[in-house]
Parts: sequence; structure tokens; C-alpha cells
Amino acid sequence: MLAPLRSPWGGPVAIMQRQSKKKKTFAGAEPLRIFRRTDCPAVSDADLQQCACRIYEKEQVRTEQSVSLVFCSDYIIRSLNAKYRNIDRATDVLSFAINDPDLLGEVYISVERAAVQSRRFGSSPGEEVMRLFIHGLYHLLGYDHEADGDRMKMERKERRALADAADFL
Repeated sequence: MLAPLRSPWGGPVAIMQRQSKKKKTFAGAEPLRIFRRTDCPAVSDADLQQCACRIYEKEQVRTEQSVSLVFCSDYIIRSLNAKYRNIDRATDVLSFAINDPDLLGEVYISVERAAVQSRRFGSSPGEEVMRLFIHGLYHLLGYDHEADGDRMKMERKERRALADAADFL
């Protein structure tokens, strides 16, 4: 089913959306909207929802603020990276904070980069996709890795979230 996604720059992007079949996990709300421009069978919608719910609880994020997660190709993420960061190459994950009362932001994951990195790091494709999602979500929550102290704090939170996600991966 095609659904419009409002990107941070205002234009709708037609994308494929696959709804999770698992019961809602967070007080009746699903904080994560998942859009699949590219197929990503490595991790289920339910697992991503569960991970998002756990991070929302730990970080005390209002459940009314959802996050849009977009699985895409290297071509799409390279275009976004060039347009909004002036870096003309593919990257693994991009986050766009919106801070709207209803939408925290958007996370884009290159499925192709995730596959390459999972082989390079010796992890499963599902673990790598989950790691990238967690990384992008923490950026939306205001964490950064520019300064060493900030990087260590963000990495510590990411490791804990990934360890929690290992329970259901």
C-alpha cells in the first residue's frame, strides 16, 4: 500500500508501508512508523517496535511523538546525504529531527550499507539494522558523538539498547 511520508523538507515521498502484525506493545500506541522503500527481511517490524518502546520508556519520551523509519537504497540515502549534508556518498543511517508535537523525526537506513557492514563487523544483518536504528533514534533524542564525552555517553546507551534488543532478535 502506498502511503505519503512527509519529509523534513516538506515534500511527500511515495513509499511502501508494511504494517506490523504483532500486538501493540506500548500502552496501545506504536511509536514507530516503518516504511520500506527497499525490502529488509533482516528484522521484523515487531522487533523494531519493541526496541523503540523500550528506548521510549528509558528516555521518558512522550508516546504521542512517533518516529518514521525508512528502509532505503544506497542511491536514496546518497541523494539525501548530498542534499542535506553536502556529502556526495552513501552512508549507513541518517536522522532528521523534526520535533513536532506528533513527530520526533525520521531515520533513514540504507539496507545495502547495513548488509555490507554486517559482513565487515561479523554480526547478523538483523543486528546491524537494529544497531543503525538505535543509533539514529538516539540522534533524534538529542545525543551526539562529536565530542569524546558525548560520544561515550551515546555509545553506552546504544550498547545497552542493543543488549536489550538481543532478547528478541
